[in-house]
Amino acid sequence: MAAGPALSSPRPGGDRVPEGAPRHRPRPPRAGHRLRGGRAHALLARLGYRAVGIDCAPTAVTDARARHPAADIRLFDFDSDDAARLPHPAFAVITCRLVYRWAAGKPALLSRVRRLLAPGGVFWVVTSVHDPAQGRARSWDAETSEVELLTAGWSKVQVSPLGPSLRCYALRP
Repeated sequence: MAAGPALSSPRPGGDRVPEGAPRHRPRPPRAGHRLRGGRAHALLARLGYRAVGIDCAPTAVTDARARHPAADIRLFDFDSDDAARLPHPAFAVITCRLVYRWAAGKPALLSRVRRLLAPGGVFWVVTSVHDPAQGRARSWDAETSEVELLTAGWSKVQVSPLGPSLRCYALRP
């Protein structure tokens, strides 16, 4: 896989690496992510990625920088800021943890991710999905149509359950 940055959205949760995730890199590729607390950033760095953490909330950036002072963590609104402000033109991994459900412009988000993925890259999305066995849908559960949009148009889609309703989608162009 060509080196490239990765973007992820570290939200509260474990540091478990999803099935299919690269566990060793011969050289440090770039990785970027959206964050809350910097956990995904730290995990990507431990895996050998040159990780870049982004978030549009100043408080999230401040918190992540306090927890991980050596990390490259930036204030950046993925929906509206110019991608030229990112330190790399392409990323090997882009992650989005517990953010996809709330994205206002999902088609635009997915299009932007596809443009920023390096050849052979992967887009990891962790989101809550409604499971009818769990009862009524919760406000944070992605709807069926949102999951269909998320998974459409990728050459490979791998789904890993992380809990009763949490899923990790590994999406490849």
